[in-house]
Amino acid sequence: MLASPKSTAPGTLHRPIVTARGGERGIAYRSENAHVQYWTGQDIPVEFNAERLMSAYRLWSDASALDVPTLGEMSTADNAAINDHMLYLNVDGDYLVVSQGVDHIRHINCDLRGRLLSEFNTPIVAVMNELHDQCLASKQAIYVRFASDFAPDTLYWECLKLPLRAGPGSTAQMVMNYSIPVDNKTDIIQMVLDRAPVGVIAAVPLGPDHGDARIVAINARAKKLLKFDANGSRVHYIRDLAPWFGNIGWTRTGMTIGANKTCFSYRDKANHVYAVTMEPLKRFVLFTIAETRSAPQPTG
Repeated sequence: MLASPKSTAPGTLHRPIVTARGGERGIAYRSENAHVQYWTGQDIPVEFNAERLMSAYRLWSDASALDVPTLGEMSTADNAAINDHMLYLNVDGDYLVVSQGVDHIRHINCDLRGRLLSEFNTPIVAVMNELHDQCLASKQAIYVRFASDFAPDTLYWECLKLPLRAGPGSTAQMVMNYSIPVDNKTDIIQMVLDRAPVGVIAAVPLGPDHGDARIVAINARAKKLLKFDANGSRVHYIRDLAPWFGNIGWTRTGMTIGANKTCFSYRDKANHVYAVTMEPLKRFVLFTIAETRSAPQPTG
């Protein structure tokens, strides 16, 4: 969750704000009707929610080693976000939509090709115009989160703005915009969980005694600690956790039963120590996994 500055005129640039992840900084524009926040530089990769935005960012970054990438370099089968795009061309300080992906058209139920940004009847136009100007002037990518009137049922959008050249020998006059809606409460919850510094697993009990439970959410830190693969491994129930710990080389070294929670201690083959806490809640069973001690570093 992001801190929000007080309302001011649209397009007013505010001081950096700190996100809930602790350290990454964003810049906020905010007025009574426009809510936009953006990140630049090394902060961009850690803020993505959609993996296909990360894919597009990697493609652009790899192609930008010597100069601003061309449109052709971003129009490849390797670009997972190609159907979410909207391509703008700078026309005397305004921006013309020259191309729009099929998924983006479907999300907003509107074909904007051939229209100027200044024609859009939405409060964020002035802010987006400034961001496009900055993107071209700096020749750098910009990651943006914003609310939009084009799709009122969407909680907000996340998008990636990339400066592009039409071809070799030309200057950067195009902004490729990849926009993906975040409109599901589950997506929001997962984003919050993924920003937690410890592993989190949430499960729904299958009976009143909490003898077993079906896992409904696993955050990014838990997946990393437990070495889950891209498909989420084969762990679907709490009963699967103990065997999985054994599969990855974890050995239980202790257990403490409290009034409201049970704490387990584990050690892996590299001598890392982990605290696993199980806490039954009203409708869920919550597991947290934290590394409490790292393996000693070799000396000499």
